[in-house]
Parts: sequence; structure tokens; C-alpha cells
Amino acid sequence: MQNSNFYKIYHEFRKPCTEYKTDNNASCYEKASRSIQGSLDDSKILKDLYSNLFRIYASIPYTNNDYFDFDISEYQKMYCISLKYWLYDQIISEGLEETKINAIFHGWETYLKNKIKNKSPDLCIFHKLKKDEINMIKNIYALYAIFYDNTNISENCNNDKCKYIDYFGKGLDNLINSIKKCSSDSSNKEYCNEFNEFLEQCKNNIKQSGISIYQENNKGTSDTIGKYLLSVENYNDKPLYIYLKNDELLNFVKTSDFLSNKITTIAATSVVGSAIGLSSIFYYFYKVN
Repeated sequence: MQNSNFYKIYHEFRKPCTEYKTDNNASCYEKASRSIQGSLDDSKILKDLYSNLFRIYASIPYTNNDYFDFDISEYQKMYCISLKYWLYDQIISEGLEETKINAIFHGWETYLKNKIKNKSPDLCIFHKLKKDEINMIKNIYALYAIFYDNTNISENCNNDKCKYIDYFGKGLDNLINSIKKCSSDSSNKEYCNEFNEFLEQCKNNIKQSGISIYQENNKGTSDTIGKYLLSVENYNDKPLYIYLKNDELLNFVKTSDFLSNKITTIAATSVVGSAIGLSSIFYYFYKVN
């Protein structure tokens, strides 16, 4: 997984803006004109978010290699999923409550949105989520990251024992439950807008993606070669076909009762997965291999 481009992008987000020797600290928020008001937690996260967003914008189209050594524009909005995961990981790991979470989304609108010159504000869109919604979508993004550009996961999942059972179980349950939730409940507009963006990403036929989602009217044989059907879910009165790229992991998932959608199963598989970040997933992959 260390060679995954998803990991490489996420790893870049963890670097301070002053680490780069060739950009004259251009990605640091101090270069922007307006100071951020708020608590130390809020302002630090917002400044880091600005820096990471700047690195993405500066690298699309691929005209310099100050930040990434590959063309991230080829990966469509995967880099936004990685950035959102980074932001949500900061919020959860810092133990921020609703007031400070709201302050971060307000800070995004006030201090960051439209502040990077000559760049579209619609490249990465941030929706105002509650803490429980952040946990849900974060688990789904972690699942996407685990599968992305990685075909060796099944080597670590044998005899119904897997070091990442928390991530698989919680992520899959949240994925299925979000499909049901956003199909039947119109009151979760912000969360469902973000989840719909994720579904659209999964519908794109991206070679590196380990999760693909097709609607019945555009599910073709050529698109699904080398992919294995995990589940069929009804979404807005239309079926969604969810595929995994790894058949061994598919068998592991199905025999592990991940898709039971029972409260006891969700609780049992969520303890570690909701407590540690994506970087921990990468760490354990290295230790096992």
C-alpha cells in the first residue's frame, strides 16, 4: 500500500508547508491576506487545510513537481477524497466537538474558499457535517483508501482473521447504510450531498479503484471484467451494483458477515476503526508484509 497514489497524496498532506525548498513557502497561509480568527485548534487546522488545498491546485494541471512526483490530475477527484479524509481525521483525532467543528466549516467559507487565485472553488467542495456524519463518511473513505490501487490485501486476511476487520466492517456497513439513508431521508442534505459525490467517484471507471459502483442502465461487461459483485442496493428507486476488484477479499468479506447491518455487528466492528487514523492502516500493512 506504500506505493498507492492515494497514500502518497495523503502523506504529502502531513508535511508542514515550510518543508518545501523550491516554492518559497507559497503554500503557507501566512502568504494569504487575511488572518484567521478562532481557537488555536481551529486556526491550525484551517491553515493546514489551505496549504494542502494549495498543493492540489498548484499541481493541476501537472505543470510542476514541487509537491507530487506524479500527475494527480489523472485521478479525478480522488485527491479531494484524500484531502477530506485528512481534514476529518484531524477533527476526530483532536476530539473536536460540534461548536469547533462548525467553526472549521465557517472558517472554510470565510477564510479559504475562493482565496487561491485563478482556481475554481468547485474543485474540492466541503459540506457542513456533524460529528457523527464525519465519522461515517470518514470510515467510508478509509475503506476506499484500503482498496485503492492495492491488490495484496487478501494476504493479510486469512482464516477469518484480519488486522483491518474494524475498517472493513465499519466502512462497508456505513457504505450500505448511507445508500439506504440518503435514498429514503431527505433531511440529511449536507451529508447526502457529500455521499453522492463519493458515489459519483465510484461510478467513474478508474483503473486503480478497488470499489466500483454501476447503475443498471450503464453496467456493461467490459466495465466489470476483473471485478466481483459484492452487493446490489436500491438507491432512489434504481439498483446500484457494488463491485470489488479483489475476489479473495470479496469471499472474506461475505463469510465474515460484514453486511448484516445489525447494530451489534456494527458496534463490534467499529471500536478500533473509529479510534485510529488512516496513517495507522498504512503502518500495519507495512508491519504485516
